[in-house]
Amino acid sequence: MNNNPTILIIGGVAGGASAAARARRLNESARIIMLERGPDVSFANCGLPYHIGGEIADRERLAVQTPESLRELLAIEVETLTEATAIDRAKKEVSVRRLADGSTDTIAYDKLILAPGASPIVPPLEGIQDDKIVTLRNLQDMDRIKAAAAEVDSVLVIGAGFIGLEMAEQLKHIGKQVSVVELQEQVLPQVDPEIAAPIAAELRSNGIELVLQDGVAGFKREGNQITATLNSGQSLTAGLVILSIGVKPESGLAKDAGLELGARGHISVNPFQQTSDPDIYAVGDVCETADPILGERAAIPLGGPANRQGRTAADHIFQGDKALEYPGSLGTAIVRVFDLALGSTGHNERRLQAAGVDYGHVTINAHQHAGYFPGAQNLTLKLLWDKKDGRVLGASAVGADGVDKRLDVIATAIVGKLTIDDLCHVELSYAPPFGSAKDPVNLAAFAACNIRDGLTDVVYEFPTDEDTQLIDVRPADLAQIRPIPGAVSIPLEQIRSRLGEIDKSRPVVTVCALGKMSYFATRILKQNGFNAASVVGGLALVPAPGKDATPTPQPTTSTPAPQTMTTPTSAPTKLDCTGLACPGPIMRVKEAASKLAPGDSLEISASDGGFANDLPAFCEANQYEFLGARKEGGVIIGGLRKPEAGSALATATPTGGAINNDATLVVFSQEMDKALAALVIANGALAMGGKATLFFTFWGLNALRKHEAPPIKDKTFMDKMFGTMLPQGIHRLPLSNMNYMGMGAKMMKDRMASKDLPNLEGLLADAKKGGARLVACAMSMEAMGIRQEELIDGVEIGGVAEFLGASGKAGTNLFI
Repeated sequence: MNNNPTILIIGGVAGGASAAARARRLNESARIIMLERGPDVSFANCGLPYHIGGEIADRERLAVQTPESLRELLAIEVETLTEATAIDRAKKEVSVRRLADGSTDTIAYDKLILAPGASPIVPPLEGIQDDKIVTLRNLQDMDRIKAAAAEVDSVLVIGAGFIGLEMAEQLKHIGKQVSVVELQEQVLPQVDPEIAAPIAAELRSNGIELVLQDGVAGFKREGNQITATLNSGQSLTAGLVILSIGVKPESGLAKDAGLELGARGHISVNPFQQTSDPDIYAVGDVCETADPILGERAAIPLGGPANRQGRTAADHIFQGDKALEYPGSLGTAIVRVFDLALGSTGHNERRLQAAGVDYGHVTINAHQHAGYFPGAQNLTLKLLWDKKDGRVLGASAVGADGVDKRLDVIATAIVGKLTIDDLCHVELSYAPPFGSAKDPVNLAAFAACNIRDGLTDVVYEFPTDEDTQLIDVRPADLAQIRPIPGAVSIPLEQIRSRLGEIDKSRPVVTVCALGKMSYFATRILKQNGFNAASVVGGLALVPAPGKDATPTPQPTTSTPAPQTMTTPTSAPTKLDCTGLACPGPIMRVKEAASKLAPGDSLEISASDGGFANDLPAFCEANQYEFLGARKEGGVIIGGLRKPEAGSALATATPTGGAINNDATLVVFSQEMDKALAALVIANGALAMGGKATLFFTFWGLNALRKHEAPPIKDKTFMDKMFGTMLPQGIHRLPLSNMNYMGMGAKMMKDRMASKDLPNLEGLLADAKKGGARLVACAMSMEAMGIRQEELIDGVEIGGVAEFLGASGKAGTNLFI
């Protein structure tokens, strides 16, 4: 190659622009030409959703470089709105067409770098060419979506990958009704289900409708709305549809030129990013490189790999084999979804299973920093390793804070081929506000080594056979508040003294809140001759028939609007309840509030998902002034004030001395006639001008179930058994007497219809129309294995504090 080579680059953005900049730094005399089909040569495509949502207010900040700045800073010839149409490898020329006037030309090169990227997948569905169905790839797409979103109230996002969820979050930020449809059984199919589950709950708790395991069959325009018909037959209507179902490489130019392509159409390159033609390189989303973990081929459409590949290509052009090889891509990625972050690096279980790798895995729960320091929140971390040599193969994590730090450490460990033994002793920065003396990375490695060394046996779900003994080793108070059906409560500190209560001839499974105490219990049991195993991750991770100690926040049909905190007249007493699960925060609040003097206030920080609803209910029930609540980084900060003596609030009673027609009913029964009675009374209260709250608990929950339950993959065997054995919806409820295997219920329905009496379906519809609150007991849902998506629309999820707040104001309280 001569000293003044011509380097022709097709495509800008990450890979192409990085290659051009590096090439100029290595050779000042080279002629560097960059062709870009669009009007923008280098922009921050990862920032596009955040401008749509207004977090990045200044559009110009997304333009990393302009044609003018590249010419001035790097002396690069930039031609925008210029499309490369063909490569003549023999002549080393590229044919181009200038989109502004349609003129054509050829450009000679010494070295050619292909960086055309990837384009969004648009499947050939009916109606998909409608201009209200859009994709997001560049600044122009961003502008179109931003303008279109301003004109509509609702948006449908197809695809729950990283970009789809970023778009859903940002559209919700600007006040849109958002629905997300995902063909797979979970959001973020790139990670394992238990890590993705909290993200699904976070979406629903922020008012986003989430439809899983259902694809789109077609679209139809109806006026200014688009209706998507799903494979299940369900229809969703929105003012705008955003497709985010993946990307495909823009490799047509390379294919026509006879370059070697991989199985999925990506350009094959060597470690220096050279294609099958040594004078042509490929970088970014269009190419496939090495998989540094399994030694196979991988295509990772991410900005970080594209930038580094561009540098590698330029280095090899000017430095030859002295250049640093590109080692391959791990696929390290992270996404923020409202107050949670989820990230992954390396491979997940599905990928390792497909490759036939004999791997181990463990999931731990820990705080992101010292648990005694204010603001401690749970972080869930999953670690995977090769059983053959202990080498780290992958990891994923989810939490409100600290996810990125742990994944960056493990990504570095994978590159360095470190083992789980190495991770045990990796020394990470520690001070109470930042971490713990035993960082979650260390804890995950400790747990992995314990499993490998046989110090503990583990299970990943609750036992369903009658022979296995389930021992709850949580503190007795916690086990009493949130019991696990079928479990015997033996707190950890009592295990040694109560070994006689456990049958040594039968297997034992121990469980705690986070998985740590149950491991300690299994060590005691195993050394005393028991066949013992612990539940990995504890109740924070594994679905159980009982209410777990640190549950994923239950989704609600409507999220309380953020409130402005009323400023107390004097400095408030502060109460840190982070790290505590319901009912812990409310119990702590009750104790602290009782010590307040009249006029004093209390500011509470809590990480429990239900606290935002529990606090105002607690205040109303106990005549405290609710000062508001806000959410900051996953922590709910709420306030209350004790009223001055003699004030109206201090002397108020729930009824205020007037006739109170409000009714609160606990619907405990699943029997049709009792549910009828409850709804008749509720509608009577509404007719008398009162309010009605129906609190459905245990068997009564069956009246709220949909007739056709959506498929839910991660249900345990016991949860599925409950769902099969119990009546599903109001049409299948039995009679309390004279049921006769369902015949009596049918007779009663026919008789009521013949006498023009109201039926359950009509009463329920009237109650909802009249403003009755239908509240499902969160604890009972957990006990019976019922999920939010199995319930009819309009149902709220509530706890004890919320219910007692409603019943304290009601004139009538009934248990049916």
